[in-house]
Amino acid sequence: MARSGPHKLALTAFLVAAFLGAALTATGCGKSKPPATAAEVNGTTVPSADVERLTTQYISASAGSTGQTLPEGAPLTPLARKTGRRYVLEYLVRLTLLKQLAQDNGVAAEPDNLLDKAVGVAPDSEFAHSAYTREDLRNGLLAGNVSKKLAEKLFPNVAVSDSDVEKHWETVKDRFKAGWSSTIRAAFLPTKAAAESLRQKVTAGAPFDDTATALGAAKAGSMGQVSSASEELSPDLKNLIGTLHNGELSPPAQAADGYLVFLCEQREDTPERSLADVRGQVLAAAQDQKRQRLFADWLDEREKKAAVKVASYYGKWNRDRGSVN
Repeated sequence: MARSGPHKLALTAFLVAAFLGAALTATGCGKSKPPATAAEVNGTTVPSADVERLTTQYISASAGSTGQTLPEGAPLTPLARKTGRRYVLEYLVRLTLLKQLAQDNGVAAEPDNLLDKAVGVAPDSEFAHSAYTREDLRNGLLAGNVSKKLAEKLFPNVAVSDSDVEKHWETVKDRFKAGWSSTIRAAFLPTKAAAESLRQKVTAGAPFDDTATALGAAKAGSMGQVSSASEELSPDLKNLIGTLHNGELSPPAQAADGYLVFLCEQREDTPERSLADVRGQVLAAAQDQKRQRLFADWLDEREKKAAVKVASYYGKWNRDRGSVN
């Protein structure tokens, strides 16, 4: 599904449904208030209330992107509501169709159990000041998970050539260079003297987080996994962390308005691996990539055959392009 654009990619990212493409910009709306039903997909209703609510959140999110530039140098412009609501409606049409196709093909329309559990236990306060609801987030997780399950059921055996595997290897081989991965704790202290004191006390057996907090640390705690392939850290900090082994503390590293100290809790070094070493992994990845392309084409065809009716307030459904015109 190749239809996409900067604002529509923002929408799919927010709803964790990257496989759902979007269409090109269309013209305006006529009535001042939306009807109760925005669209019907094979007889299933898409409520206008969902379209309007998600459009408000989508426009708010896209507004933060204004001023950025595309690779070609073309600036993004603020998204008009009438355009945003059509992108949202197209997303909801595809999500509805996806659920129907999953049921027709015997695939459970459920998100990943762990992710679904995480959504379920999230406190209500997380959603209190957001236009998104718990069900919106769940639907986003569902879209990605169901599309993967459907693709695997429809295309269980995907043949790829040796040439395909080698081409895929060229795109991922940097991940298999020699490197390291460490579990790191970090503390941000106000002065170099406080940072040195932390090093001395922890070396003598004091707990890292509590000691850092007592010395005035603004932040102290786990950074999780940091590796030689991490892109979130500056090269200087990554190189510093890369010198640490189990139980070692870094010297104070100067940062804006303070000093950082890192503690390596556990480190694992990995040797460089060749294609022969990881051919199974690369083969599976190349097969999955091809499977997703086959699935996207299959879904496009089902979309063209679907009985979609869009309320005139939003426009008219373009069957061939999968868009609201």
